[in-house]
Amino acid sequence: MEPELLGEQLPLFSTANRETLAWILSLANPQVHPPQTILAQPDNWGREVAFILSGWVQVCTQVEGIEKTLDIFGQGSYFGTMAVLDDYPPLTQVVALSEVRLLVFSAQRFLQLLLKDSQIQQRMLKLTTQRVRHLYRRLKSTYQSPQRQLMKTLVYLAENYGRTTDRGVEIFHFSKQTLADLVHTEPSIIAATLENLEAHQLLRVLPEESCFCLPALKQLHHFSKQF
Repeated sequence: MEPELLGEQLPLFSTANRETLAWILSLANPQVHPPQTILAQPDNWGREVAFILSGWVQVCTQVEGIEKTLDIFGQGSYFGTMAVLDDYPPLTQVVALSEVRLLVFSAQRFLQLLLKDSQIQQRMLKLTTQRVRHLYRRLKSTYQSPQRQLMKTLVYLAENYGRTTDRGVEIFHFSKQTLADLVHTEPSIIAATLENLEAHQLLRVLPEESCFCLPALKQLHHFSKQF
C-alpha cells in the first residue's frame, strides 16, 4: 500500500507527511476478512486497534440472548481504541457485514504511535469527540419517529462512509433487522419506510450489488422533517 493512500483513506492520518505514513504502515498488520467474520469480541478487546480501509462492520451485543446491532462503521472508521486507552473492554463484538480490509495495530504499537506524534494525538481526540457527539445526537433523536430516525441514519451513513457515484451515494444493503435495531423499531416499519423512500425516488435498492443508492441526500434530509 502506498503511504499517500493511507492518508486519503483514514482521516486519522490525513495530516501526516509521507515519511510518517511509511512509518505507520511499518507498524501495522494489513488484513482482509470475508463477510460474517467476527473481528472483535468481549474476550479479546484491548489487544488491538483496527482501522477500516474498505468495507462495512457492525457493532453488536446480546440482549436476552438475541443479537442486537448498536452501530455501523465503514471506510475510514476504527474500533478498539477505547478498550486500549481506557482498559475497559466493552461487552460487544464487531462483525464484518461485507468483505473488509483492515489495518490492525497491536495495543502497544498503537500507543507508541500516539506518543510519538502529537498531530495524530490531536486528530484522535477530534475523531473521538465527533463520535461522542454523534452518539449524543442519536440519543436525542430517540424522541423522534422511527421513520425520521431511519432517514437521518441513512443520511449519516452516506455522508460519512458512502461511495459517491454518478447514480448517487451508495451504502451497504443493510438488513431490515439491522436498521430496526439502530432506530429501536420493528422491521415492518423499516420495510414500509424504505418502500416510501423508493416511491419518492429518494432511495434505490440494488440487491444484486448489495447496496442502497441515495440519489439526493439534501432532499432526503428535508423529507425526513415531515415525520
